[in-house]
Amino acid sequence: MRVINEKFSNYSHLITDERIAPHLPETALLNESSFYEYVNKYYQVYLRPRHDYKISILVTSLDDQHFQIESGSLREVIQGKTEVYQFIENNLLDDKRFIIQQAFPRLTVDENHFDIRVYAVKTSSKWTITEKITRISPDGYLITDEVKGVFPLSSVRPVSSFNSIFHEACNQLDKLALLIAEKLEEKYPSCKFVMMDFFLDLLGKPWLSEIRYRFSDGKWDWYQVLRGEKDLFPYLPETYPFHEKVLLYYLEKYNSCIIKPNISQWGIGIAVITQLEDQSFQIHSERSKVPINDFKELLEKIQERYTSKKAYHIQEKIPLATINDCPFDVRVMVQRKNVNSEWVVTGKITRTAATGFIVTNVAKSLSTVEDALTASKIHIKNIDSLLWEIDQLGLLIAGQLEKVYPDSCLWGMDIGIDQLGKPWFIEANLVPDVSIFRYLSDKTMLNRIKEYLREARKKSNDQ
Repeated sequence: MRVINEKFSNYSHLITDERIAPHLPETALLNESSFYEYVNKYYQVYLRPRHDYKISILVTSLDDQHFQIESGSLREVIQGKTEVYQFIENNLLDDKRFIIQQAFPRLTVDENHFDIRVYAVKTSSKWTITEKITRISPDGYLITDEVKGVFPLSSVRPVSSFNSIFHEACNQLDKLALLIAEKLEEKYPSCKFVMMDFFLDLLGKPWLSEIRYRFSDGKWDWYQVLRGEKDLFPYLPETYPFHEKVLLYYLEKYNSCIIKPNISQWGIGIAVITQLEDQSFQIHSERSKVPINDFKELLEKIQERYTSKKAYHIQEKIPLATINDCPFDVRVMVQRKNVNSEWVVTGKITRTAATGFIVTNVAKSLSTVEDALTASKIHIKNIDSLLWEIDQLGLLIAGQLEKVYPDSCLWGMDIGIDQLGKPWFIEANLVPDVSIFRYLSDKTMLNRIKEYLREARKKSNDQ
């Protein structure tokens, strides 16, 4: 999927829908003339790059001659409209093309500005809202390009006098977001995944501020796409972008949870956070178990070792089945010979984690699923039924991810099995390691995987 995300083009397309138009800030291409027009007309204006997501600039009229410029941590007060435009052009535009938009006083949470990110996914014939999250700006920031916190929309508590306004606005968001997604599909028929950022003015009216189509390889984006298929709901561990409020909620609900980098490989950076019986905590990463005295210290350690370096999300910890107290999961190979053929499960193999490790990327043994289930402590009435369910889960996931990776012909699905024998989706890999199947004495699955790989390469070369 290739979508050119150009803000003014999107605005020009959306403004033609009379249901959406009232929620679009007035927008124009930035030049000296439009800048003077907008700062004369509006108390605040935004300048946004036409293609990039960040580097937004907020210009506030302090009086007729003095203007405050904010961009990230920059704050500058300049006298004179001409001087303001010259400063912006010389120091902030960086030779990029910008748009200019009217700005509004916004509803705040604890005096912090926020926006609401809505995820929409196209499932079969209709769009579905999969998640709504709140992104809080750092103290003193008026722009949410920089974010200090991300947590569920349902947990937001605005000033009490705005409560009814806020909840009414939240009720409008789903309908508005679906209208926008459907309208954008007219322009980009191949687009199956959209993120929309909204803010609320002081009257509680939602305004669209940003659209993002580009699907990333981050686990959070994948999770949203999978949530677009209701049949997958029972197999997805509860997941959310990392935030201290969410961590506290997960520990209270599950007692133990996993934090994972949004983009990573080989299990690097994954840790299990556990609340112990004496109300202390533990961080378990690889073989290391670090005791923590209180929640404040826990947050400091997580920030220092993990979340300060990259984006993280937090996930319900599934009590995986074990063999000799070591957890195992199932790598399911799902393939097709070309983009027009059906998905097929070509192989399954279990990986048992090395002693003391929490992830199976460091595996001490590989075996068939049947052998692993027999050696585990779980009691399954019908192994064939479980194997069929795992196959169907792999096929369903591949079909859903195909919507954002239409050219893919190979997926390696990591499926966990809990101690009650229920399968759970853990992760999908576009470039899975095929070599692990060489360690099985029976080479039937390895040969079948290779056959599908050869067919897919051949079709790709022929095209």
